[in-house]
Amino acid sequence: MSRKVWRYKMNRHEDRLWKQEEMQGWRKAFEACVEDDARDEGCDKYVIYDSKDALLTKGEVTKLPTTVPV
Repeated sequence: MSRKVWRYKMNRHEDRLWKQEEMQGWRKAFEACVEDDARDEGCDKYVIYDSKDALLTKGEVTKLPTTVPV
């Protein structure tokens, strides 16, 4: 069984924001958005590359808990 990987390449503006130390919260939110996109596409993993194709981070897509209406 193959595993689908969602690959995201940043543009230059996103790359500059990622490199700023005071943007830690933005990084976490950005990574969460990429993970959401990967989940929506049915992928098992995601990777984020900077604008020059260097690997910045990778991770497993977590499954959201299913809610049952009461």
